[in-house]
Amino acid sequence: MNPYMEKARYHEQVIPEYRGNPMIEALPEIWSGETVVEMLSEDAPYHDGERMLDAHYRMHCIQRLFHYFQPLEQHIDIEQRISRCIRQGYLNRNPLSQEYARTLADGYEALVGRKGYQSIQGFRPNASGFTIIGMSGVGKSTAVEKILSLYPQCIEHSCYCGQPLMVTQLVWLKLDCPHDGSIKGLCFQFFNAVDRTAGTDYFPRYTKARYTVDVLMVLMTQLVNLYQIGILIIDEIQHLSLAKGGGSEKMLNFFVTLVNTIGIPVVMIGTTKAMSILQSEFRQARRGSGQGDLLWDRMQNDLSWKVFTASMWRHQWTREKVALTGEIRDALYEESQGIIDIAVKLYAMVQVKAITTGKDTFGVKDFHTAAAEKLGLVKPMLDALRAGDKKKIQQYGDISPVSIEDYLSAYASAVKQPIPEKKAEEKVSVLEKAVLKLLELGVEPPVAKRLAGKVAASHDNKLDVTTVVKEAYYLYVMDGKEKMEDRDELDLREQDGYEELKEKGMVDGMEW
Repeated sequence: MNPYMEKARYHEQVIPEYRGNPMIEALPEIWSGETVVEMLSEDAPYHDGERMLDAHYRMHCIQRLFHYFQPLEQHIDIEQRISRCIRQGYLNRNPLSQEYARTLADGYEALVGRKGYQSIQGFRPNASGFTIIGMSGVGKSTAVEKILSLYPQCIEHSCYCGQPLMVTQLVWLKLDCPHDGSIKGLCFQFFNAVDRTAGTDYFPRYTKARYTVDVLMVLMTQLVNLYQIGILIIDEIQHLSLAKGGGSEKMLNFFVTLVNTIGIPVVMIGTTKAMSILQSEFRQARRGSGQGDLLWDRMQNDLSWKVFTASMWRHQWTREKVALTGEIRDALYEESQGIIDIAVKLYAMVQVKAITTGKDTFGVKDFHTAAAEKLGLVKPMLDALRAGDKKKIQQYGDISPVSIEDYLSAYASAVKQPIPEKKAEEKVSVLEKAVLKLLELGVEPPVAKRLAGKVAASHDNKLDVTTVVKEAYYLYVMDGKEKMEDRDELDLREQDGYEELKEKGMVDGMEW
């Protein structure tokens, strides 16, 4: 079975009109806002003891910041919109109905007769989707991808209420608008996405046959029906501005047909460059569903910013723990202007510089310095945002992506790492692991490092982590008394803390 595919499990529906529709009943339950926040929350793994690691290890730990995700009000809003769109879109596309079979037959006749997709009669639409517009870096695409990941992408139906039902349901499909805004490119991406999800071979079959754009659009429409695609997400919609010869209008009309004829909701994501295109054509042509369009602005320096920064601040790898003050929070906002992508990368940059230079702390000034060193390309846009100059903001319409790789490389050379002998290298590795284990047992960082080093220094032979932890923890329990001469007869099972050691998984029953 395809790795993306799940077997259909049907759930009883609270909403009456959702009952008796296997496409809706196979979806997860309708979640509350609190449940969505809990499901979306993704905290990068972190242990305070990692501050004691050498610089080259901590540089790797900093990369976790880029996997950090803090749910905000917009994420709850988008999830609820998507939840409504998918279910409303399935209302009149019940595979048990005669209307569904008729629409598939219409699609087949359109292909055989070389007719356009407009000839397909389709369903009565219930949902039209919505658009998400905002500047680059505020988190639009990341938020949608996180939300879509909560839903199974591919569901295999075989039997419903005792009756055979052989349907492969694609709950969602996400595409990027081609860089040149071409319809043919979009159709090719669609076939490729279906192949990856459902395990089919439409992409090689349809791209080699040199079909016209009209035929490709009919094929795409037919697959939307055949695979009961619940929602279609089109990202980077601003690329339509590059379409030639009326291509943007033609593609938008095609989306309108998918919405109004087939009944599948279409969600489009783009930067502010797409605003004029969507307002001129798409909004007037499509049918409204009450979902409304979402204009995703940068964060304001308010309660949401405090929640975001406080959550992010827990992930810190400098030796000195830097407290989040109002002055630091304001400085980070001033330099990022509430753009999440820039804020996270600035926080990473100041830690990189602090660790690699050996300073191991940072303050307000460091955020301004990092911004001056790295944000030169986006400075005009950020200056326009600070000034509130709408004309200048519209001139840019987007901001360049910010990368910290060159920043990282520039400061990585500052980390001086002498090459040790092989034996010493093994001891360092064991010591670091032992210190982390002792920290998990509640030993204070300076004490853990001192005791582990003391144990290692008392041995001439190669040590393992378990031995170092046992002996160091014994010294810790005995208040640091140096009684290493009796360690061969020592039975830790009789000592305080043995049960805690065992619960942490540091005691191998075979060793006792």
